Amino acid sequence: MSHLELFVLTWGVYPRRVLIYLHEKGLLNSDLIKITPVTISPDIEMVAPGKPKGTVPILALPDGTFIKQSVAIIEYLEDICDDPREDWQKEIAATAKSSSMRGDTARERATTREVLALADEATMAFGFACHKGSKLFAARETIDPAVSSMVMEWAKRSLKLLEAYYEGRFEEAYSAQEVTMADCVLFSLLQFAKELYGRHLVVEEIGLPNLNRFYDAFMQRESTKIAEDFYPKGIKDLACVWL
Repeated sequence: MSHLELFVLTWGVYPRRVLIYLHEKGLLNSDLIKITPVTISPDIEMVAPGKPKGTVPILALPDGTFIKQSVAIIEYLEDICDDPREDWQKEIAATAKSSSMRGDTARERATTREVLALADEATMAFGFACHKGSKLFAARETIDPAVSSMVMEWAKRSLKLLEAYYEGRFEEAYSAQEVTMADCVLFSLLQFAKELYGRHLVVEEIGLPNLNRFYDAFMQRESTKIAEDFYPKGIKDLACVWL
């Protein structure tokens, strides 16, 4: 019996964060968490039975309330795995991998939150750059390539700040226990940018060898593997055209 229901658009950058996290946490295929893909209606609404209005991801809780932000969802799931209070939370925690994906010490958790904040900044900037520069949005928004280029630089600035955090990480012997929730958030952006929009951000920007190594290593993990047709062709054909 499922206790939680997660509404997702499987290829969307924000839901993908949560799905990668769940896979790394050992909960993706849990019977205790129901994953419900949404469909896009003609008026561009994300719909599914039982889903409230709004974009995804959305996590439905047993008390009838919802959590509607990807980072908040990941933090909530990590909280109930680290310190389960109710019986249903203990059931979920018992099936999850035991190691914390925030870190074991105050310093480690602070570092994870630093990386998470920068990855979130980069994602928001990249998304805005797409809306202003990709052909995908040309039919319904005002395109401005100059603004898109400027905001893209903001995204790359956040990546430059992230570079130092990955010094020495994701070397050959990197273990599953060392993956953090912030890694899941960052990789979701990098994969989304490269595979849907044709922008390999860690290669475009010179001087990011650590992030380049991180991307190459993380893309080999089971949690991040995708089919060739993972992104809808009609959307991908437009998204990768920059104006």
